[in-house]
Amino acid sequence: MASVLAEDVPRWLETQRWFADKGRGVAAVVLEDALVQPVGNDWLALVIARVQFRVGEPARYCLPLAWTASSGDRETIATSTLGAAEGVFVDATEMPWFGRWLLDALLASNARPGGGWTFAAHVPARPVLERARLRTGTLLRGEQSNTSLRFGDAANVKLVRRLQPGPNPDEEMLRALTSVGFNRVPAFAGSASWRSHDGVEFPIALAQDFVPNDGDGWAWMLRRLEAVAAGTLDFERDPVSPETLLGRRTGELHEALSQVSMSALAPEPPCEAAIAAGVRSTRDAVDQTGLLLQDHQGQVSGALRNRMPQIVAALARSADVAEGFRDEIDTWRIRVHGDYHLGQTLRTPDGDWVLIDFEGEPARPVAARRAKTSALKDVAGMLRSFAYARGAAERSLGPHLSQAAAARLSAWEATARREFVAGYRAAVRSAPVPLVPAGDVAFANALAAWELDKALYEIAYEVRNRPDWLELPLRALLPNASG
Repeated sequence: MASVLAEDVPRWLETQRWFADKGRGVAAVVLEDALVQPVGNDWLALVIARVQFRVGEPARYCLPLAWTASSGDRETIATSTLGAAEGVFVDATEMPWFGRWLLDALLASNARPGGGWTFAAHVPARPVLERARLRTGTLLRGEQSNTSLRFGDAANVKLVRRLQPGPNPDEEMLRALTSVGFNRVPAFAGSASWRSHDGVEFPIALAQDFVPNDGDGWAWMLRRLEAVAAGTLDFERDPVSPETLLGRRTGELHEALSQVSMSALAPEPPCEAAIAAGVRSTRDAVDQTGLLLQDHQGQVSGALRNRMPQIVAALARSADVAEGFRDEIDTWRIRVHGDYHLGQTLRTPDGDWVLIDFEGEPARPVAARRAKTSALKDVAGMLRSFAYARGAAERSLGPHLSQAAAARLSAWEATARREFVAGYRAAVRSAPVPLVPAGDVAFANALAAWELDKALYEIAYEVRNRPDWLELPLRALLPNASG
């Protein structure tokens, strides 16, 4: 096993979508722990590996590996001999038996020999996992930072790949929301963790009830915008728009989180020092983003490059928008979703919404993801997602985007923003503590500050990774500065 990790796994890691450290240069992969069991004629090795890099600190990864006689149509990680038998190592999540093994481990609800491994079903949800055992686990290919298995209409299990110490934010949030009766999320069904030799716990898996749906909110909204662009959907005449309802569900989410009593999630009173720090941080980010744009202007379109001096100047002027954070001086901080966008929602067959994936931004440390903050961070995230949905709809039409279609999509975004915010504010008013500014002007100022914060992140991401998308966040943030 150690030789496979050292010689063959580094190359394989670099090709996996969920490998979060691409570009750092894998120097070594070292076995830290492994749960090894026979499964029929195969062997499972649930490996915790310490990945060392040429640059920066090492990282821990969970690598479920399977030894089998033949890889079939699966990618071979390495060839290996087990006793007198020849075989290969493959990713165990692609084996037909892996899902059943994982469910059985959760249902057994015990610690494994050596004390490093704990699998536990949530007692009220045991029927969910037992029902899932009767289905075949299907590997979901769209997941990027983790690996997910779906068991028909019964359950989903998410396997964490890059491990971070501390409680699983997703599990924490689902448990807390269930405790206060919020039912617009999947039900928590079970979890697994690994404890290091020095006693630090790392979440490795989360199971939850399957929610029947018509697709995630991003895909569903893009289909809606196809009709908007074509002029076959008059969204302004929809008396209870999906966007209004999504805003209301978001407000109800925050209202529910404001009722949680456990200390890790209970709301905290306003903090003037934290607000001042937010203002400084966003102002600094404005300066850094301006420098980043200038450093990367050779990679952007000619139209944007020609206007870069004006764009950078307009960006610098936007720094004053960060002062809007000061209008939150009377609002309480809560745990929020933290990575809220259309892709983190499901559209259900009854025309409603379910909110999913409460782990926060996977690239951030767990402590940062668990920090309490303004409820408007989530609101801003969804409004920026509306902007991206509009942009994606425009790009999908390419040269066939007419002025009329562009105008309809622009009008949809403006209406969606208004309807979402109206639904949100109506719902969040019932929170036991003030979560957002009560006045219209103060609310708008604070929301604009959070949108600026989010848009700066988007600009930095696009200029580094997708320069052809850069105009989209620039257009929303600086409408007169894009090319």
